[in-house]
Amino acid sequence: MLRPPLAASLLLALVGACPSSEPELDAGALAHEGEGEGEGEGEGEGEGEGEGESEGEGEGEGEGEGEGEGEGEVAPCSAEHVEHARLAPVAGEVFWQQIGLGGFALGEAALLVLPDGTRALVDVGNDSHDDDVLDALAEHQSDGRIDLLVLTHHHADHEGALTQLLGQLDVGRVVHRGFVDVTPAANDTVVAELCAAVEGTARDGALCARAATGCGSAAFGDAPLACATPTVIAGAGTSTLEVLAVDGWVAGRSYQAEVGGLLADDSNGENARSVVAVVRHGPFRLLFAGDLTGGGSDTDPVEAFVAQHLGDDLLELGADVLHLSHHARDTSSSTAWLDALLPADGRPRSAIAGISTAHLNSPHASVVEAVLDGRLAEGALFVTTVAPGGTSSDELIDAEGGSVRVATAEGGAAVYVQAVRPDGSVVHTVRASAARACRP
Repeated sequence: MLRPPLAASLLLALVGACPSSEPELDAGALAHEGEGEGEGEGEGEGEGEGEGESEGEGEGEGEGEGEGEGEGEVAPCSAEHVEHARLAPVAGEVFWQQIGLGGFALGEAALLVLPDGTRALVDVGNDSHDDDVLDALAEHQSDGRIDLLVLTHHHADHEGALTQLLGQLDVGRVVHRGFVDVTPAANDTVVAELCAAVEGTARDGALCARAATGCGSAAFGDAPLACATPTVIAGAGTSTLEVLAVDGWVAGRSYQAEVGGLLADDSNGENARSVVAVVRHGPFRLLFAGDLTGGGSDTDPVEAFVAQHLGDDLLELGADVLHLSHHARDTSSSTAWLDALLPADGRPRSAIAGISTAHLNSPHASVVEAVLDGRLAEGALFVTTVAPGGTSSDELIDAEGGSVRVATAEGGAAVYVQAVRPDGSVVHTVRASAARACRP
């Protein structure tokens, strides 16, 4: 059932298909497979298959308590570089696929499947990427249902394929900032197309309330009356997708009110207005923030402001998987942001980045060096591709234009991160304990 637009409720309150030579294996099977491999992945967390199973039960119920070393004890963190087949969605677990987008065009898109089966697209790439997105969906589903479409900000490389996909998919709600605070930093064409598609319909999930209505450009520039943050937009209980910030609003506070106005004429000003959201499943956390800026290259330092107000849940132990904003460019991934979400505390974590060939020089050297500077322990940095001029590293795992996949196991107590080439062959996989389910 479609929910009413988020901003409307707030305002009332104020007034497949890639062939592969390898068989596909789901994350549940992978977790089971790992428990049986020569003392397997359970050994670092339990010392054997039976203890590994006990650990998974304790972690799923108590977020890391009673994990195979005796009731009330937390197992040591573990991480392994393992070999197995492609990850795929599994009922009761989280699946994320950073989609490899072809051609020489800027773009980023991801598929998210929640434990309750909710399917979401997080951004949709450029207007030349609709086939890439559809192919990625076809690998995992036989119908065209997408329950939720999250657009992180109004740039063509993130929402340019919207019109094509709305014509080919059965889309529920479209969650976006709203038609507010739209400056020359945004792409007027994609904003107009989005407004024409969702304004005044049940699928409109605008996060920020506005006084004006209609799709004329004159109505887009108003500052938001307020933005609904935090707000859960999918899932329930301990397995949710929650928006934490948008347009500089976080936990009821506004960057523009407390710090100053955001850039209006530079494209990075639109990046600064990005949606920030977290995927939770038991002890597991994955955070994405579109192209949110951190102050590098003379951008607005919104990351530091948002990081201060993320709440204890994230500030205590950060994320298990952090999506690196702005295609791992130096406008983002500030020290304050990485300290909050990838703390160097000895727990395994991974970072992922959606990069297309046209994102020249991505990932930037400064971002790669900062992320790999003791923050991931035995986790890894995964990218969909290294663009021309981008930085490579022995510690960076490149999907060579393919996809980067994340799948939880054991109710979120364990996480697999994997790079898959465009032909479907697996480059590399890491399996690790979730940070809240282990001790370093």
